[in-house]
Amino acid sequence: MEHVCKNHPDRKTTKRCYHCKDYICTECQIFFLGRPFCSIRCLILSLLNSFLSLFRVHKIKRTKAFRFQWIKHLHIDLFHFFSYTLFIVLLLILWRSLHNLTEEMRLIRMSYQTQSNMSITPVQESADTTAFSLQNKPDAMVLRNTFTISGEAAHNTILSLKVNGELAAAVLPKKNKFTFENVRLEYGSNNITIEGIDQAGNIKILEKITTFFGSPRLNYLARDFTRGNRIKPQIALTFDGGAGNGVAAKILDDLAEKNVHCTMFLTGNFIKHFPDLARRIVAEGHEVGNHTWSHPHLTTIEINSRQNTLPQISRDKLQEELTKTAELFFKTTHQRMAPYWRAPYGEHNLQIRRWAAEIGYTQVGWTIGHGETMDTMDWVADTTSKIYKPSHAILQKLLDFGKDNEHGANGSIILMHLDTQRDHDQVYTIIPALIDSMRARGYEFVKVSQLRR
Repeated sequence: MEHVCKNHPDRKTTKRCYHCKDYICTECQIFFLGRPFCSIRCLILSLLNSFLSLFRVHKIKRTKAFRFQWIKHLHIDLFHFFSYTLFIVLLLILWRSLHNLTEEMRLIRMSYQTQSNMSITPVQESADTTAFSLQNKPDAMVLRNTFTISGEAAHNTILSLKVNGELAAAVLPKKNKFTFENVRLEYGSNNITIEGIDQAGNIKILEKITTFFGSPRLNYLARDFTRGNRIKPQIALTFDGGAGNGVAAKILDDLAEKNVHCTMFLTGNFIKHFPDLARRIVAEGHEVGNHTWSHPHLTTIEINSRQNTLPQISRDKLQEELTKTAELFFKTTHQRMAPYWRAPYGEHNLQIRRWAAEIGYTQVGWTIGHGETMDTMDWVADTTSKIYKPSHAILQKLLDFGKDNEHGANGSIILMHLDTQRDHDQVYTIIPALIDSMRARGYEFVKVSQLRR
């Protein structure tokens, strides 16, 4: 019988917590003396149970002196007693720091919880299924479909290529030969027309092609993409832009100076209030994904620590948040958004990701693994907060990611923000040092779309 992790229902596992016996995957395991636990709480309870088992009390006949008889029948292994007592004293001393670690791990795990009590309405399949008669389709999809057309024509003929009625390319023959290379198809039906125009202005259709490019698999698009190829030494630096522009201009300056192109997730409110910044982001070669319009909460994570869809969030509501943002972005920059989105606050589940996938968006998170995270937590400004870290500590955390793993930081996604509430020790200042250090180790900074190839 197959079992799944209690925190990650999409992951199979055979490991169980030593105390509560729940099944947990490798990323949820906390090892102590070779035994796996699902949490600090279970670890402490297990130690407490072991401590109490040192005392063995035999059944005692009730008499007038009953209240004192149990002392005579109490058997204590003094060596284990003092060993466990010493350990518990040390554990109490370390409790404060362990508690802080538990709180940070809770935040890290937010993005992994995908449980939902609400049903998922399947998307209707396309009516045109003649090209897709395979049963049990694999969980895969074609990400890009391009073709090349070559032919011959008189040297004074202009050749044009139209895809779905729109001019895609125009060329002049070289030595009476012409080529249209890497012509990209859109999802669905594509009508391709090749026309020739002579010197007199006469137009003649040379070829007509109709082809169908299958729609993406919904399950594939509904994945939570948090890491690329672990073999390639590539890193994606990503930024979220919500309501404020904060240090966006300074970040763009640093990226331009280091010649790094990244992926930025912008809300509709950001584009509306800072259109010049949105245009600059595009002009400087960065990739832009969707961060919804109003940056709403989508799940109950803050209420019950579970990623259940909030009652006020519906398919129409989420898709409106995404499409409204994409429309304003196109109107502002004359460019289309990349087919990626990032859920506000990292709140999403399979149902929500499916709703976004229906209109072509894949959720992009950030990389977490083995108790480490590429989330800079740069939005935490309260220096008394348990999860606050100074900028130098954040830089070291990013540089240390995967240092004990054979794949290192390959394929990882770093999360930062274009705004900040910090009035000192601002985290964006680590960007030049981060880029230089990672490059010195052989890493290449790429966009999310490049990371997915």
